[in-house]
Amino acid sequence: MYFPYLRGRQNELLCLRELLDAGKLSSKVIPIIEPVKFSSTFFSTLSKFIETKRKVVVIRNPKVGSFSKELADMRRKIEKENDENKKEKLQKVLDGYKTVWNNLDIQKAYVMDSKVLSDIIENKIDVKNAMMINIEKGNYHYYEEYGEEITGKYTVVPKGGDFEDVIEDDIIILEDGYRKAKRNIDYIEKPDETFSRNHIVYKKRGFLGFSDFSMVGSEFEESGFAPLAIAIHIMYFGNREELRVHHFVSKSNESISDPARKFEEAMNGLINWEHFNVIPKTIGLDRLIECYNMGKFPGLGVIKKYSLMHHMEMMGEYLEER
Repeated sequence: MYFPYLRGRQNELLCLRELLDAGKLSSKVIPIIEPVKFSSTFFSTLSKFIETKRKVVVIRNPKVGSFSKELADMRRKIEKENDENKKEKLQKVLDGYKTVWNNLDIQKAYVMDSKVLSDIIENKIDVKNAMMINIEKGNYHYYEEYGEEITGKYTVVPKGGDFEDVIEDDIIILEDGYRKAKRNIDYIEKPDETFSRNHIVYKKRGFLGFSDFSMVGSEFEESGFAPLAIAIHIMYFGNREELRVHHFVSKSNESISDPARKFEEAMNGLINWEHFNVIPKTIGLDRLIECYNMGKFPGLGVIKKYSLMHHMEMMGEYLEER
């Protein structure tokens, strides 16, 4: 099983929704979403998973973004609203969100820390029905001390830690295999890299599944900026079925002007790539090609969305075949 860890930005959510709409998100791909915005897109995406009876994991104590603050702001706005009609409408929206949030078909998850540990010990969290997520390698000492008390239905652990020695139940291995460059232009120096082999070895090593941050990387950035270069990151399988990522970078990188030209240059690299004819033609990849053929620059966020869609669909097809 593949558990892609997504931070719930708009285009990441739209990636999942569009794959569900197209019937291209395999049941062997179960997303973990850390909500970063209290948005209608987030809740409509969860509703789509519920409607299609598909599994999704939602982190209840997000560590990044403004989800918790925006929820509190909405509650305060309702309290302060003097117009009863407006107040009723806002409350109805919030109640609708709560219904989705509390739906039993959505798997609860918690990022493990001292606060969560305290809540488990005080029986505030039903750990046996939750996914416990450990991003920090040092978290294993919690399990050394408390063992089964804090072991969830599934436990996500970082690759290379000591968790395997102290957790006996179902483990999902987490690895950030993406080397995120400081600037897009830096990918020119190393355009092709190994991403992961976890999809090949996870079963042999006794794990229930594997997880990663795709080509987004584990580092969370609130907002981007206009780059000098445009880079398109495409996942593919190497000669030994290892997962690799190729970076296609624009050439006219002297200034931030003319992003449409930069997109065309990066896509030229992709279309003329030696492996282009053998990589899976997913709907994400097809949409990138369609934009290129139409001479349309879709925007940086949409480029990333299509690259993510390609990765999710490709991994699902790989796992289905095996």
